[in-house]
Amino acid sequence: MSKSPFVSVIMPVYNCAQYLREAIESILNQTFQDFEFIIINDGSTDNTPEILREYAKKDSRIRVINQPNSGIVTALNRGLKEAKGEWIFRM
Repeated sequence: MSKSPFVSVIMPVYNCAQYLREAIESILNQTFQDFEFIIINDGSTDNTPEILREYAKKDSRIRVINQPNSGIVTALNRGLKEAKGEWIFRM
């Protein structure tokens, strides 16, 4: 049996604290575990940054990138630049 490919999951976020835990948990609870989870915080002003720090401390697969609000395209491009996986998926 061959080794599963390494996957990068990228997720841009902006002021989504209300739904953020559910979104993160949906990725972390997948049966496939060989992935990095890159979350780009696009200048959120709610408690999104605190939630991201909490999850990043608990799971080493999570990398949080904070940037000034620049829009979803810039956030996605930043995630693509940071991705190390052979395969890339967007959340």
